[in-house]
Amino acid sequence: MGQRWYKSIRVGALWGLGHGVSAMLLGATAYGLKNALSATDRFSAYLPKLAFLTEFAVGLSLVLIGVMGIREAREWAMDLKTATHTQSLSAAVTSEHTVANAGSKAVLLNGLLHGFSWDGAPSLAGGLAVGSWRGNVFFLLSYALGTVLAMSFTTTVIGEGTVRIGERMKRPDVPVKLSFWSSVVAVAVGVAWIGMGLK
Repeated sequence: MGQRWYKSIRVGALWGLGHGVSAMLLGATAYGLKNALSATDRFSAYLPKLAFLTEFAVGLSLVLIGVMGIREAREWAMDLKTATHTQSLSAAVTSEHTVANAGSKAVLLNGLLHGFSWDGAPSLAGGLAVGSWRGNVFFLLSYALGTVLAMSFTTTVIGEGTVRIGERMKRPDVPVKLSFWSSVVAVAVGVAWIGMGLK
């Protein structure tokens, strides 16, 4: 169980770190530019294009994550069906598939990409309201740390919670089904996200 917790915390922390770093870059850039650029500046003409590109990339990444999740859930289901008799199904689930087999770089890069999404920009507004770079940096560091902690907590609760529910119900396929359907939702949200960006 200790390794299971570690993997869940690690995935959440890596995603949160990536998200926090890109959000810090956005926040610091916005703070640096807030007095330097006016609404009539040429830069403002490029903002809608930049927003579209980042939103499209986020939507596309959700679709790709969902497709990979569906594929992994199907493989996971096959592994459960062919589990050896020397190992219980519950043990097979918790030892191999509690956390998706995504590489550390992929998780980190995904968090980084999602941090550049414009939908999260309002949460960085506090960094623009402060009167100094020192205050801005403190705000952004706190934001990044909060993101790492929140994502670590969330992935641990969801990962460990679904496995335990499956064990108590004697249904080791509960995490598999949750993984499959959450992946389907990710694809749907990604497609909708891209569609909204095209309007």
